[in-house]
Amino acid sequence: MQFFHFNVVCSDFDKSYDFYTKVLGMTPLTSSNAGTAGGGRESSDIRPGEGRSRPGDGKQIAELLGYEGSGDYRGCFLYFGTHRSGGYIDLLEWDDNLPPVERNPRNVGLSRVAIRVDNMDEELARLKEHGVPLLSEPKELTLGVTKVRVVCFRDPDGVLLEYLEFVEQRAWGE
Repeated sequence: MQFFHFNVVCSDFDKSYDFYTKVLGMTPLTSSNAGTAGGGRESSDIRPGEGRSRPGDGKQIAELLGYEGSGDYRGCFLYFGTHRSGGYIDLLEWDDNLPPVERNPRNVGLSRVAIRVDNMDEELARLKEHGVPLLSEPKELTLGVTKVRVVCFRDPDGVLLEYLEFVEQRAWGE
């Protein structure tokens, strides 16, 4: 088995797409048919890599995920660097007019996404350039036997994100 993706549900696809691609530097996964699927917009309004639910597919998606709603969406798989084979963030905006579910870091389940960075200072400068506030100054911690430097911030919808840099360059898990 191999990790494939996790979903980040957003309230405004365009705003979040810009955050993850321009601020965090992620790349949309594109192919010959990506950016052409779906519903109500002309192809010129579709972002690179964007997919949309096709007419009639939404109900199956909602049923698959176990919720009541149309299942209609806009989405995109995003990756870092040259890692086109995953893991991905599956950025997803539901188009079903249901209210969002409030979450916080103490809820059971996925609470934050940690992103390993090679140069924390460069990434901090990039966040500052885009006006992204940090939850605190970076902290140096020991995880198991490995020293790391970490900092947390939020995406446009409040999803908790963490940058993690290895202070000691030995491989994780050794």
